[in-house]
Amino acid sequence: IGEMPLDMQVKLLRVLQEKAYYPVGGTKKMEADFRVVAATNRDLASLIAEGKFREDLYYRLNVFSLTIPPLRERKEDIIELFQFFLYEFSMQYNRPIQAISPNLMHHLLDYHWPGNIRELRNTVERMVVFATDGMINEEYLPFSPATQPKTNPALLGSDLLQLREERDQHDRNVIQHALELENGNKQAAAKRLGISRKTLYNRMHKLNIPISQNKTSSNCDPDAPS
Repeated sequence: IGEMPLDMQVKLLRVLQEKAYYPVGGTKKMEADFRVVAATNRDLASLIAEGKFREDLYYRLNVFSLTIPPLRERKEDIIELFQFFLYEFSMQYNRPIQAISPNLMHHLLDYHWPGNIRELRNTVERMVVFATDGMINEEYLPFSPATQPKTNPALLGSDLLQLREERDQHDRNVIQHALELENGNKQAAAKRLGISRKTLYNRMHKLNIPISQNKTSSNCDPDAPS
């Protein structure tokens, strides 16, 4: 919203106030019933002071605001987002990733990510494209790890362990919630999660989720481990 030209701001404000608009080339006013979710990475208060953003539109939009910290302040999200994008692009390029360099995650956590999630997404896509042998190395990073501030390896190892535990807890909550929604039906829960039943059992085993903790027990589930 911070990039919207002033003339468009006037039009948007009018629609929000009157809840009606004239279609392009039309002569009949049309009613408008909608909600606006606006986002910006600009300092709107400064833009208002500079006369580049309308103050009345700002207060009209700013009924409820949510501030999302930059990625560099949410290091616990980097691992999860990295894995999400890695899966997305490995599927898109039909390139299974067999291994990841041990130092790679250190560099990702150390980097300041001025481009936030968009930059991380582009970085992962680049690495998947270059990983023709199924191995992702830090040499595929678009930035130079040597130019970054160094993190104490001992502290980073502790941070990584904590981040992995948080990620596992997140996965555990997602699976348990899916099982609850499906009344313990593993096949239905797997379908809801977009994975196979075998993958669901593997994840449950890895995350120490009891197979028979829900209504559907291993006795009535043909794919349950014996």
